[in-house]
Order: sequence, then structure tokens, then C-alpha cells
Amino acid sequence: MPVSLNLDDLPAPGHQRVLVAVLPTPADLTRAAEEGWYRVPVARAPAQMGADYLAFYQTGAFAPADRWQIATLAAVRRVSIARRVDLLPAEPQHPRAHDEYYRIELGPLWRLPQPIPSRRLRRITFIPTTLARLLSAREINDLWDKGTAQDRLWSALLNAGLEAERQVPWDEPPDDDVTDLDDVWGVAETPEQPPIDFALYGRSGRVAVIYAADLAAPLPATVSPRSLREAGDQRYALAAAGWTPVFLDPEHCWRQPDACLREITQALAQVQDAKE
Repeated sequence: MPVSLNLDDLPAPGHQRVLVAVLPTPADLTRAAEEGWYRVPVARAPAQMGADYLAFYQTGAFAPADRWQIATLAAVRRVSIARRVDLLPAEPQHPRAHDEYYRIELGPLWRLPQPIPSRRLRRITFIPTTLARLLSAREINDLWDKGTAQDRLWSALLNAGLEAERQVPWDEPPDDDVTDLDDVWGVAETPEQPPIDFALYGRSGRVAVIYAADLAAPLPATVSPRSLREAGDQRYALAAAGWTPVFLDPEHCWRQPDACLREITQALAQVQDAKE
């Protein structure tokens, strides 16, 4: 099982690539620790598959003290491709038995000095990050590396006492409805439904903040909801999915983060009783 991480065993934390992956059940943790490998279906692998390390997020299937957190890390030694049936010969009848998978060979599994919790107990698919971010993170949202402009707004939200989640899927599937590692990677972003950059929640609704300069300008009065729906516009689609959308121009937020923060707080006022 995992051993305590000695930071002297690692290079100086910097931009070494880390991919946060999911362990749906304790059995998956046991396999990673004892057999030293992890699998990802080739057809549904993240775009940023290459990594120097894998860190593992433990779902609601774990014991109460261990669930909804990143607790372990391992160095990536080698990556190869094999059919699932060759990786798991005891499961020849699995629906994906003949699909190709990345077999990621791992070094020893280390236990992080401090687990990195998920405040909202959300479903995590994968998070590309860096070793420096991983070892300094206080919670899951600190891991996202989406550029300085987003980090600046994230800091402004925290300083204003506003709780938010980063990179949230539109439909927010629950964390505990997946118990098969082969199903974990099924949640994929699409051009029509990119992840919500910042999600904020109130008792009467939820706010989706998305950096998109082309959608940040106010709509002309002549534009109707019907025309937005027919065009597949994200503004209509997000509202139809139960979100109050706020589209922000990244350059504007870089120059005037306080102005963007005001737009967000105004949207929160619309959904009432936002969490602080």
C-alpha cells in the first residue's frame, strides 16, 4: 500500500507534468499500489495524456476519512498500449474487452503529506497540473492551470469570500454513480459544451462564469431567445440547462478584475442567497 512521501525523493517542484486521475474504488487503489499500473481507454484519453506523475482522486466509494480527495502520487515509468482483455484476462466478457487502453506503469505509490480535498464532493474526470501546484494546493480548485488571467480572477473570488468551483461540466454528474474505472473517462468536453470556468451556487440557482471574448458583449435588443436557441448559442443553452450565464472577456478581466467581479456578484444576486 502507499508509503509516506519523502519530498527529498522528488526533484525541486516546478513544471513537472502531473495528471490527476480517478480511483473509483479501493480495489483500484490496491491494483495501482500492488501491481503498479493504471489504465485509460485510448478512445477517451485526455488530450494532455503525457505526464511525469499520476496523482489519484478517491471517490465517494472510499471510507469516510479517505473519500473525495487526492491522497496519493506515483511517478510514470512507461506507457504502452494493450487490449483490455490482455490487461484483465479474468474479465473476457467485459463490453470493452477488445478496446485498446493505455497501460501506465507506475513507480511506488506515495501518500501525500496532506490530502487535497474536494469541497463540493464533485465528480473529477482528470486534471492536468504541475508538481508545484499539486504540492502547494489546499483544495482541488487550486490545481487548475488555465493561465494567469483565470488565476487572477480566482484569487479575486477567494479574497471576496465567494466559493466557486473551477472547470465544471454543464450537467454536473454525481461523483458516486461510477464504480467501474472504464466508465470514469466517459465525461468529455465538447465545443458546444466547454467546461464552466467558474461555477458559483446559491439556494435558488447557480451561476456559470465562462471566459469567452466573443460572447461577452451585450446582446442587441433585436436578438430573440428563439433565434439564440435555433443557432445553438451557448447563452441560451446554459440558461436552458439551469445556469445563469456570465460571459467575460479575458483581456477585460485582466485589466479590471474588480469590474468582472462585480458582474459575477450581480449574477449571484439574481439566484439569491449565494453561499459565502
